[in-house]
Amino acid sequence: MNVGFDADDMDLDTTVGSSSHESIDPSDFVYSNLPDSTHILKQVPNCQDCHAKKFERETDGFCCRKGKIELADQQPEPIPELRRLWSSQDADSRHF
Repeated sequence: MNVGFDADDMDLDTTVGSSSHESIDPSDFVYSNLPDSTHILKQVPNCQDCHAKKFERETDGFCCRKGKIELADQQPEPIPELRRLWSSQDADSRHF
């Protein structure tokens, strides 16, 4: 048995050294089973309390309990030590 030879990689339908001028386009196989249409979700109004994007059939108040839960700021200031670990090139940062 040859080293690096895998019998699963061998295509049994074609012969080696065939003189056929037909070339098989690999993209034909990839694109042969694409669907003809796509499914798009229906537009649903955003939450009136927190303005979160909602999905179809999502219950009222699922995101914020009808205003009882307040979300944190979108981009809080990062902790300085974590910022240093993420952006620095010292040994601690490389280990992190």
